[in-house]
This record gives sequence, structure tokens and C-alpha cells, in this order.
Amino acid sequence: MNNKVLENFDLIMANLKPIEASPGFDFEFRRRFEAAVRERCAETAFERIARRAVETFNSAFAPKIPVLIRSAAMFLILAVIGSGIYFAQPAKPLMLAKAQYLHIGSIVSTGNLSRLDIVLSGKYAIRLKKNTTLRVANLTPRRGRGKAVFELIEGTMLVSVEKGFKGSEFFVDTKEGSARALGTKFAVSASREEKITDVSVLEGKVEVEGGKELVLVKAGQKTEIPLGKSPLVPQRLVESEWLALEELYQIGKKPQVVLLVKNTPDRVRQLLAPCPIYITDEKPREIPKTLEEALVKIEEAIKTGDNQKHLEAIGLLERIASERPEASYATPLTLYIGAYYSYAGEPKKAIETFKGFLAEYPDSPLASIAQAAIGVIYEEDLNDEAKAKEAYSSVLNKYPNSLEAIWVEDRLKIKKLAKLPKYLAPGRVYKSEDDEHEAVYRKMLFAGRENKNFC
Repeated sequence: MNNKVLENFDLIMANLKPIEASPGFDFEFRRRFEAAVRERCAETAFERIARRAVETFNSAFAPKIPVLIRSAAMFLILAVIGSGIYFAQPAKPLMLAKAQYLHIGSIVSTGNLSRLDIVLSGKYAIRLKKNTTLRVANLTPRRGRGKAVFELIEGTMLVSVEKGFKGSEFFVDTKEGSARALGTKFAVSASREEKITDVSVLEGKVEVEGGKELVLVKAGQKTEIPLGKSPLVPQRLVESEWLALEELYQIGKKPQVVLLVKNTPDRVRQLLAPCPIYITDEKPREIPKTLEEALVKIEEAIKTGDNQKHLEAIGLLERIASERPEASYATPLTLYIGAYYSYAGEPKKAIETFKGFLAEYPDSPLASIAQAAIGVIYEEDLNDEAKAKEAYSSVLNKYPNSLEAIWVEDRLKIKKLAKLPKYLAPGRVYKSEDDEHEAVYRKMLFAGRENKNFC
């Protein structure tokens, strides 16, 4: 029996023919396989995560949850995942003139006769001056804290960091060092030829690093970072440098109330004249009606010489300053009100207004003007020499790097020689101030080492 079965098995196996694959089978399999691979490779990160979430959800809950509820739940899952991925992406600043967004790694250059504004709305604004090259090294996420890093290869950039960037870090790196903004307005210049980086601060503070050392540069000061060395001791900005930095206020937005005074040491005199005031708004018909009424009152009071109308106009301005506490209105208006009280023959109310300004806005870049104005009113309107000197001394003590400090020093005939840097770079021309506040130029004659011999 067994032998017969084996014989039959051998016969069957001998008669079997080899099975050949269909000519189209291998081709069709490969075509479908490659299409599936291409589809998966083309998936974005969001699509891949979303697909896996949906597959997991369907396999876990499909038998238990009705189709409509399951669809709504999947939509919520996709929305949450999409939001997380979206907000984790870098916040891309916009080049205003070109209407293009910048990415990490983008390099931007300006020509000999051009400039460019780069803005991340509510966060920061940058202006590139002529012959400037900038690289985007890092960007903060759309939401949450982070770090924005820009590499200044050559040229000059102006930076205005806004309140909306609070909690995040803003850096400008150059070959010589790095500048870290502490909520501020500042300028950085990098020169390939001289191998020096300049940092000047208009508002706030900037932490400057070079040669593994840090210096803190405050409002109204500047420093330099020679290649391979520590930053120089911060020095006070001279008048021309203040004027150059004034451009920072124009980047990315329009002011709403502007005091028309020049950025010169005698601007407290201009304020108390009183200075003209300019009112604008980014959107039409949004100027407060009370402000329009105040302007009409002021015009009538000037024409008629009616002091009572001046006081009525001041009352309207005070009301606006209290109703619109944002800095774009309240800060310049309060200063103007103080000057207006002085003009209207109310020196004590003027001083009270300026003191209130200092209490409310102690860190304002206009605080030094208010303090100097108090001294002028005590000296010229109230004939109180002791309090005038006290007010002037406060300018020198609290705002030593302000334009008003220069004005007070001259008014009190204080002889003050600015400190020279502990070392200078080869061939670099430096500007200091002598006893009469005139420019004095000193040039280092050494080559590559610290030296204290000047011509």
C-alpha cells in the first residue's frame, strides 16, 4: 500500500510543469509599490502626523462611536495637531518694500542708494541702511518665547524691539561680537575694513559681548568692539549721533502725537516755548473728538489772547491724557500740557505736571526733558535758585547720558572731560569732548597692541 502511494506521488511530481509568472504581474506590483512610496514621501509633517492620528483613532474607536461623532472628533484632533505645528513654525518677518517673508538662512543686501525695512508686526522692526548685508540666523516661533538672531555681515542696521516681543531674546551678531537687546531701540554697524562693530543705544539697554567680556550700554551711550578684544567702556552719544538715531522712531509705524522739537541739547527751551504739536493717526477719523475741540480752543485763545481759553484747552488735553493712557498719546501730551501751563502763567501747575510725568513714565526717553524743564521754571519763573540747582543736579545724576545733561553742564558751567576708552584700535579716529564741549579728535599710533600714547 505504501509503495503504491509513493509510486503514484513520484509519477505526479514528474508530470508537473513549472509555473511562470504572468508577464504583467511584476510590472503592476512595482508600479503600485512605487506610487505608494512616492505618496508617503510627498506627505508633509502635518499630513503624516494627522494620518497616523486618524488611523489610530479609527482602529481604537470605530466599532463603538457613531460616524458623525467620530468625524467631529477627528476634526478636533486635526485642528489641535495643526495648531501645534503651525505655532511651532518660525515667525517670518516681512520685507515691506518687496512684500516678501524672510526665512532662516535668508540673506538680504541693500545697494549704495537704497534702504530696507523688515518688520514682524508687534514684535520688532529693522531698517537696513545703504550697503548693508544681513543674514537671518534664527527666528522665534509664532507663539511663545524664543530667540531671534540676525547676523550683520556688513553695514548698519537700526533695531526697534516692541513690547510684544517681551520674554523673547533678540540678538545681532557680527564678526567682532554680539549685541543682546533688553527691550530697546539701538543701532549696530559692522565694518569689514576696520574690523570694528559699533553699538549705539537710543532707548532701553543693550548687553554687548566681545572677547568673552560683557558691557551694558544704556540709553544715550555707545560702545565699540574691536576684533578679538573686549568692548570699549560705554561713552555718551554726541548730538549728531542722537540725530542719526532719531530715525528709529519712524520704523514700521507712525506716531499719533508728536512734539515738534529738534534732538539738540536745547530742546527743553523748544518745549517750553511752547513747541508746536503734530497729531496724526494711521487710520482716518480716529482722532478723539475731545482733542479736536482742544485744538480749536487753542487756536481761539491764541487769536484773542484769552488766557481763560488757554486753561480750558489744557483741561481738555488733560482729559484726553487720562482717557488715552497709551504712550503714543499720553506721553507727549503730558509734556505739552506742562509746557502749556508754563506759557499760560501757571508755573506751579507746570512743575506739578512735569513731576507727575516723571512719576508715571520714569523710563521714558523724554524724562530728562521734563526734569530739565522743572529746573528752568524754578530758575526763571519762580526765582528759586536752590530748587533750580536741585532739579538740574537730578538731570546730571539720573540722566547723565541725555542731551539735557549736556545742556545743564553748559548752563551750570560744569567742566567735565569725557573718559577715554582704555584702549583704541589701530588707525581709528575717536571723538571726545573737552571742557567747552567742542569736538576733540585723538588718534592712536600703535599697531595691534594696547598703548596709552596719543597725539
